[in-house]
Amino acid sequence: MREETLNLLCNPYKGEPFTRNGNTLVGVASSQTFQIRDGIPVILAEEGMRGRNRTSKFLHDTWAFGYDAIVSLGDKIQLNSEQIVREKYIAALNLASGTKVLETAAGTASNLFHLPESAEYYGLDISYQMLKRARRKAKAAGREIELVQADAAHIPFRDETFDLVFQMGGLQFVEDPFKSISEMARVASPGASIHIVDEIGGAIRTLSRLPAHQKYAADQQSALEGIKRLAPQGMLDIASQIIEKTDFYALSFQKPALPGM
Repeated sequence: MREETLNLLCNPYKGEPFTRNGNTLVGVASSQTFQIRDGIPVILAEEGMRGRNRTSKFLHDTWAFGYDAIVSLGDKIQLNSEQIVREKYIAALNLASGTKVLETAAGTASNLFHLPESAEYYGLDISYQMLKRARRKAKAAGREIELVQADAAHIPFRDETFDLVFQMGGLQFVEDPFKSISEMARVASPGASIHIVDEIGGAIRTLSRLPAHQKYAADQQSALEGIKRLAPQGMLDIASQIIEKTDFYALSFQKPALPGM
């Protein structure tokens, strides 16, 4: 972890900055501690490890060693379309030089290689084993990325830190999709765009477990409309679309800019 990253981190459970004592992050008010494990801050508390979060962490830790190979095989035999999504949508994200980017549910950081090297990247995932593979891949490719283990509903970065925040393939696995998207908006800078990409089947499953939104889980078109309701109140340019020639959708919106910007 770079020292300058410490200035961006915060305790998401207490809303406080950290000080660093060796390989330990210490909350300045609560004295709550989190470890830095082989350079990766592990900012996870028990309240972030319920239900789907716990299951997702276990599954991705278990299968991290073969995850990329499985996804690659699925693309080749057309069982999934992640590579097309990266080429058509992720690579088309508008990133100027020096843009500060956060990917939640970053996994093994496969999206990193479809974005320009001139931006500044941060990746968050609940699975430490996936992050280890992400770091190894980035190092082998000569790419820099700062990694943090945390859950997407408790993002351990300060308010209004990032110029772009995105997630691919993670929303259907989180325990609280509303809070996860709200957290993405919180850490986005004023005027920043937020993008959530997932399987359209995942949108149906996500909406079906939200009592007030179950009526939108009837079919793909209903889900595409219903998923927009997960955007936080006050966001601008809320849009959803099916990514052409894939089974993925994209939800996007913009955080309002400050007056005068």
